[in-house]
Amino acid sequence: MRRFFVSVILISSLLITGCFFQQKEYSDTRFLMDTLVKITVYGQNQKALETATTEAFNVFKSVADASDSYEEHLPDDLYTLNKKAGEGPFKVNPTLLDLLTKTEAFHHKEINLALGKVIAIWQAHGQTKTVPTKAEIQAALLSTKSGAFTINETDGTVTLAPQASLDLGAVAKGYGVEAAANALKKHPEVESALVNGGGNIKVIGTKKDGKPWRIGIQNPRDNKKLLGTLSLTANMAVATSGDYQRYYEVDGVRYHHIIDPATGFPARHTISATAVTTSAYVADYYSTLLFILPTEEAIKLVESTDDLEAVIEDAQGKIYVSPGLKDKFSLAK
Repeated sequence: MRRFFVSVILISSLLITGCFFQQKEYSDTRFLMDTLVKITVYGQNQKALETATTEAFNVFKSVADASDSYEEHLPDDLYTLNKKAGEGPFKVNPTLLDLLTKTEAFHHKEINLALGKVIAIWQAHGQTKTVPTKAEIQAALLSTKSGAFTINETDGTVTLAPQASLDLGAVAKGYGVEAAANALKKHPEVESALVNGGGNIKVIGTKKDGKPWRIGIQNPRDNKKLLGTLSLTANMAVATSGDYQRYYEVDGVRYHHIIDPATGFPARHTISATAVTTSAYVADYYSTLLFILPTEEAIKLVESTDDLEAVIEDAQGKIYVSPGLKDKFSLAK
């Protein structure tokens, strides 16, 4: 009887310290790609969680360094590539080559990576709260035409035409978030995680309580309110593009950072576009694309594209929720 009693105690102890061991949480936030990047991980081993998070941040930073068009970090990064415009093929960082190659493979003309000169003009005018002339923009658009750059995957080189300048703001954060998430997945000690790169979000695994991850989408006209909340299952990603994130106003007109390559001016069809899929990089790409497209075209694209859902608010305030999100998106009251 005594032996049985001791066995019960031992089994109970194992249940408490084993199967029902309390899951630990570790979180870190750093400033990268001109935004706050937060990684939160869950598991049993605190030290292992810290190690995995540090490695994920290192991976994210490597993407940030390779894709930064404003400052030199590496001898083969985007900044250096832009400086080599008109000088022939330039061997680029493997991360940069992969990012350029994958993005160009989508073949949507509304995502033009050669908008560097146009974006630079808008940033300069943003400092003085002025609006560039159409002539100024049209001159810059000449550097964005077809053939502005070519990629040679075999040689690992990129060739920029004279005056061409690339900007990866439409996709780099999502690519970095996805790369960081993949780094976390290599650590079996990480049971679940959430990577948030300035609103580009990827979730790994399931929450410890078994409930879906709940992600808030900001109200584009009131930063103290939400447009609604999304419920995400394991390994889903979400990204939002909006005219409220980086902008300035002149005479009551909002000039934001998402440029329509057809006009060189801020896109006007939409005020918020959220894309939901399984890759943070793809979500980032599509959130920008859906924002730029006329709303009806954006909706048709969502409904004809596998593994893509969306929440879109157009310029008139009409909200579209794709069929696959009907039970996962809750509009704020």
